[in-house]
Amino acid sequence: MNFRSRFVLSLTALTLTFVASAQQPSGPSTLFADSTAISGGYFAMGLRYTNIFDNDVSLISLGAGMVIDHKLNIGLAGAWSTSVVKNPAYQQHLVDGGQTTDLSGLELKYGYGGLFVEPLLFHRSAVHLTVPLLVGMGGVSYSFPTPNNGNDSQRNRTDGQAFFVFEPGVEVEVSVVKALRISLGGSYLFTSELSLPATAPDALRSAMARMTLKFGQS
Repeated sequence: MNFRSRFVLSLTALTLTFVASAQQPSGPSTLFADSTAISGGYFAMGLRYTNIFDNDVSLISLGAGMVIDHKLNIGLAGAWSTSVVKNPAYQQHLVDGGQTTDLSGLELKYGYGGLFVEPLLFHRSAVHLTVPLLVGMGGVSYSFPTPNNGNDSQRNRTDGQAFFVFEPGVEVEVSVVKALRISLGGSYLFTSELSLPATAPDALRSAMARMTLKFGQS
């Protein structure tokens, strides 16, 4: 089972747990009585757009979490690139190093995920603001299809590394119905410096446009 499959299964399990907790009429048990409680749970999916090496890049995002007192979302979230990302400088680096394999399918792929925290401003209004924050880890790699294989999913990895990520953003969110919210906004992806050949240390740092759908109770 690959990383993406494990991530999706983990989010599904987390979502079911939070929704089940939210449906308990007595609310969560605590050592100290206060007004803070889990008021719901959600599953989120979305699209992000950015530009890397003059390539238009789309990312798919998934997330799941719990809603605290209708004012704060806390959970897990992640995103991964789905577009073809080319870096001619890196391809030339391989050629200069003696690489003779066909590199026409050489691509950069990356993804990241981690803890997701999202305060909701003016949450009682149908149209309100959210401030999504993600802190976690990611991975980036260069690879090309295995020659004469005919299966693009089997790729030869040439270089790659892990990186730290911090992504703050802001979105305008609309509560369409009780169990569906749609948001539009932007974010900026900060990463630790990359150390890949012929690749700028800040290559993945970029502004992103984003659209998110959330399903569940808030």
